[in-house]
Amino acid sequence: MNRTLIEAAFFASACCALALVNVLLNPTALDLGTNYAPRINTDRESILAEHEFHKIDGDELSSYIEILFDEHPYVMVLDARSSADYEIAHIPGAHLADHYHQQQYLEPLIATLQDSPIVVVYCKGGDCEDSIFLARDLAYKYDVAIDSLYIYEGGMNDWQQRNLATTSGEQR
Repeated sequence: MNRTLIEAAFFASACCALALVNVLLNPTALDLGTNYAPRINTDRESILAEHEFHKIDGDELSSYIEILFDEHPYVMVLDARSSADYEIAHIPGAHLADHYHQQQYLEPLIATLQDSPIVVVYCKGGDCEDSIFLARDLAYKYDVAIDSLYIYEGGMNDWQQRNLATTSGEQR
């Protein structure tokens, strides 16, 4: 029985040591103050109306592609999906802004987002609500004007179904 207790204590110590190393190597891995699954109304129309977000479709968004690369863009596009999804394919000119790790991606963009008259946010489309969550955070955490926020509801799924151009890797 003593041996079992010693092994259990050793195992618990090893787990604590590994957890400490993980936190030291990756301090932003988990923010205990963030609600990663906030409850929202599941009716998309009422969510958009509640926050006064505009909708944009694929045709209108594709017409903006040429100006997305300007130094002081009139339109900014944010991809609320994960970095893995972004690297596989994203809308040309879109900035990665993974909703679940937004602080690391948004910090260098905040001033530009606050000045941009059109900020389009998209995710996978369909049932994915990460674009709405990110737009809500942009408005209420980062002071981006609500009237400048647009949600591309079709998201990446719609974009690819339309056979519109995509970019892969980390490049915009």
